[in-house]
Amino acid sequence: MKRRRRVSSVLRNWTSHVQMDLLHDPEHPPGLTQLSATGDHERLRWYEVGPTDAALTVVLIHGYGLSAESFYDQVEYLREHYPHVRSLLMDLRGHGQSQQVPASDCTIDDAGDDVLSIIAERAPSGQLIIVGHSLGGMVAQNVIRRAPSLVYQRIESALLISTSMRPFAETGAAALLQSSLAEGLYNAAQHLPARVNRARRGFARVAAPIFAALVTGFPQMERLQFHVEMLLDTPLDSFVGFFDDLIDHAEYGAAARLADVPGIVMVGGLDIVTPKSQSEMLCKQWPGAELIVVPGAGHMVILEEPADVAAALSQLVDAAQ
Repeated sequence: MKRRRRVSSVLRNWTSHVQMDLLHDPEHPPGLTQLSATGDHERLRWYEVGPTDAALTVVLIHGYGLSAESFYDQVEYLREHYPHVRSLLMDLRGHGQSQQVPASDCTIDDAGDDVLSIIAERAPSGQLIIVGHSLGGMVAQNVIRRAPSLVYQRIESALLISTSMRPFAETGAAALLQSSLAEGLYNAAQHLPARVNRARRGFARVAAPIFAALVTGFPQMERLQFHVEMLLDTPLDSFVGFFDDLIDHAEYGAAARLADVPGIVMVGGLDIVTPKSQSEMLCKQWPGAELIVVPGAGHMVILEEPADVAAALSQLVDAAQ
């Protein structure tokens, strides 16, 4: 009943915004402020905050259909409380300001390669804390599993938020990815003519806020609108490609390396995309991690309850110093 009321409230409030061309202003929160994306390494865009010679760099990897801007609360927290620490975050391929790529090139391994390439170029030395949300959490595990030895030895800890080690489609709402209806939608999306594909945004302006309201518990309409705009900005190929890979991609192989890395697994108590059982299973494979369940939060805990995420980040940063 609460979820139904929230959806109704979202739809009432959303009607005054559906005609807008941009639902968030990059010069003001929500979103990264006093920053602009830089770089063109493999046509990727990234953001950097803090001294370039920092002894500790926090690498933040965003989720499915989002962008680096989704971590704006965490970046601001680090900038204010740990000015000597560097934040490095990037728009994964096909997301944010990075270049669009074909669906066939949107895989977790590809995204892991992108993150490793940015680390090699922008953070070639010093300690690392790896942070990943949702899809980004699985990419973070991929990075830890596949990192060259010299990079792996620099990883002080990890924070994995609203994510999984096993295929997303095994439990929770993501299990719908395996349905025949979803398969039909996936096949149709791959063959949409360009003129039909352009109509996606009109449909998405209605569907995206409903989806966002169902999987989250946002206390502020402004943050919900920000979330939806990131979804709207993500190309269809990116949704289709990562959609396909998430059905059966697993990162059990990361367990061996995670065993020597301390960290935290965080999940919203109301997360229906990657429910608590996913985090509990992850902690069984990563016994050195602390499990934090955020009551009342959904899948977008980084936007819903930024203070809880900040506390977890602070714990890891303090331990690394």
